[in-house]
Amino acid sequence: MGVSSSTASGSRTSQLQNDIKYLGDRFPFGDEELLLVYRAYQRLVVDDSAMLSNSEQTLGPVEENQKNPQQQPVPRRLSFLTDIAMMTLEEQSKLKKNHPPTSSTTSVTVENLDSQIDERNILLDVVEQKILPPNFGNTLYRKCFLRSNDTSMYDRDSEAMEEIPVDDYTRMARLEKFFEGLSDGTRRGTKASLLCLFRCCMPCQPSFNQNKTRTEIPSDFVASNFDYKSSQGTGSGAATSYIQPLEFVSLGYRIALAAAFLKATTTPKTSTTEDDDDQVDVSKFIPPMEDSDIAPGLQALANSLAEVALKRQQRLYRRATPYTQSDLHDQLVDEEDVLEWAEQVGPMFGSILPTFLHLIFFPNKPTPPSRTSFDYPQISQESSVFSNGNSPLLFSFGCMSSALGGEYFRLYTSASDGLSFNRLQNALLGYGGPTLLVIQSGTSTFGAFTASPWKESKDFYGNHDCFLYRLCPGTIAVYRPTGQSNNFMYCNSFARSRGYDQQAHGIGFGGTVDQPRLFLAESFDECRAARDDLTFEKGSLLGTSFDGLGGGNSATFEIDNLEVWAVGGTEVVQESLQARTLSRDIRSAAIQKARKVDKAAFLDDFKTGLIESKAFAHRQQIQGREGACIDEEQAKYHYEK
Repeated sequence: MGVSSSTASGSRTSQLQNDIKYLGDRFPFGDEELLLVYRAYQRLVVDDSAMLSNSEQTLGPVEENQKNPQQQPVPRRLSFLTDIAMMTLEEQSKLKKNHPPTSSTTSVTVENLDSQIDERNILLDVVEQKILPPNFGNTLYRKCFLRSNDTSMYDRDSEAMEEIPVDDYTRMARLEKFFEGLSDGTRRGTKASLLCLFRCCMPCQPSFNQNKTRTEIPSDFVASNFDYKSSQGTGSGAATSYIQPLEFVSLGYRIALAAAFLKATTTPKTSTTEDDDDQVDVSKFIPPMEDSDIAPGLQALANSLAEVALKRQQRLYRRATPYTQSDLHDQLVDEEDVLEWAEQVGPMFGSILPTFLHLIFFPNKPTPPSRTSFDYPQISQESSVFSNGNSPLLFSFGCMSSALGGEYFRLYTSASDGLSFNRLQNALLGYGGPTLLVIQSGTSTFGAFTASPWKESKDFYGNHDCFLYRLCPGTIAVYRPTGQSNNFMYCNSFARSRGYDQQAHGIGFGGTVDQPRLFLAESFDECRAARDDLTFEKGSLLGTSFDGLGGGNSATFEIDNLEVWAVGGTEVVQESLQARTLSRDIRSAAIQKARKVDKAAFLDDFKTGLIESKAFAHRQQIQGREGACIDEEQAKYHYEK
């Protein structure tokens, strides 16, 4: 018996080592990450008794002394996300016990494991019941972590669940597929993560219009049977699957809120920040319960995805027929449409799922430096544009650029500061970080993002990170630099040159110094927006109705509301605000110095005529009288004898 037991133990150890080595050669994870997920996976797929025995397997010094008889396994088959999140937290605590942490933060995490498990269970229940779409976690597991011929344990009654013996080849195939799904969802870039989200949406069958011929139907289209033929995209011989744009965008919105909720409520606490959870406003992470309240804010983002698909079809089938608003609502999209849209409009959309899954699989661990997390925008000040902290408009901005994530700080708002160019200029000049300009005019919401510090100049400045955008109506559009011109941003007041430069006076973006593409005049009258220039991509800023204007490139608008926000993240905003304060102090000191003039030098300037004045004009008048001089003591004229 002793020999048999030893042999079995050695076999388990050898299997674990071989599996970790096999996975390490194929997937972008470190050994500790692989071991953490591997052990959680073993507990997920085997029965309770096997879970207990597998938790005692060893892998060199990392696994020593990890047995904990008092610790009970987390209950299974609640949901995939909850189960795997609880298991990874437990397994992480075991690894930490074998390697005593040096930081006080991690020590608290290990010592308060039971309380963390209870807290994490509650938070995950909120995530799955109130934020994510129903049954999303199990759908994700089935679509991305299982082979097509495998059955999810969450699709069957837990009472009737039976563990079916499998051979070693099947076991390794399932293990490899699980880690492949995790790699696609976290470490293999935006394309892989976007396709994971695509597979989680319900496939649809496009209904072609009656006026279209069969030659206009995509040749690779096959009516979907609500299953995906290929997990790697549409290739030769693979069926094309289609989804609703609004469903895809709404899914990303909810996952982004869920990630922001977990990040805000599970930040490791130290003794100095132990009560920080009490300050978290949970309501701003909960989307409206009715989809009708979400749809208006996300519809414009979904329309932009549908518009990319329509334009791609026009290029593919060489059609020039203009599309209508109805076409946008009826349009379905495939994988290629999603990838093209993410590159043009929402480059950060592909970071949403990796950010969320990292919080699930690797609790209390920072994001790898090579990965960019999706940081949901946050506002703590009142705004006429953003109704609340979970506004879909904030989500849209977060998708446009990594610099538009994190905390926003309001620099200027016309609602309380008034339409005053001096106040707007004072808010901008000296600020050293990126800014977001938001303009509301009628039904249109549009503006510009600037990545360089503002300064007053007769010339354009800035860099290629700047862009123009339109949020509504109709379709969200992002107009990025074309590379043909460097006229990014412009700030020139009338006071700088008194109008002698013959240039436009105000704030502008793109175009030329006399006619910027987007221009806010110093008087805020006759503000202009054009649809074309050399610096940024072509397109309307004022809305879809502007696209239909015949012949004209620009149109005027009146500002109903104007806001400028400091963006770039908490650290960038704080440093930039300090730079602005320093700049203001320097300007104030220069003004005070200019007011304190040396009185003696001032009087000499008058006497010598450097400063024109009639006060000493009589000195010049008596210079021709021979012998005339001034008696300084008597303060009167006399003649020398």
